[in-house]
Amino acid sequence: MGEASTNGAGAAQFMAEPVLDCEQIDGLVAAAGVDAAREILSAFWRSTDALLKSLQDQLSNGDLVEAARTAHALKGSSLNVGALRLSAAARAIEECCKRQDPQSALQRLCGAEAGYAETVAAFNAHLATAA
Repeated sequence: MGEASTNGAGAAQFMAEPVLDCEQIDGLVAAAGVDAAREILSAFWRSTDALLKSLQDQLSNGDLVEAARTAHALKGSSLNVGALRLSAAARAIEECCKRQDPQSALQRLCGAEAGYAETVAAFNAHLATAA
């Protein structure tokens, strides 16, 4: 399979993921309550903002080792709150960095940033139904 095919498949794969794991969010709400869940997500948004900025800087500077670490951190933190699509996008970025493919990593980052707003909206909508 050629590089172009692999790159396209990676982007399509993370876009095929559901935006959220609603069961995981419901479990968080059941355990902590809606207000605490919102506080946890607020911390997650701040962290995600910083991680996405770091990824942009690292990829722009060609620091693929650090970018892979940052993408790995974003992947894990996203999974912890049930942001499945954002986690899958971070996984795709991490894989590109490990393959020494900064162009594909930057393309995936654009997709992750676009999906980030979608993730925030989906969380807010889901929590509104839990309130």
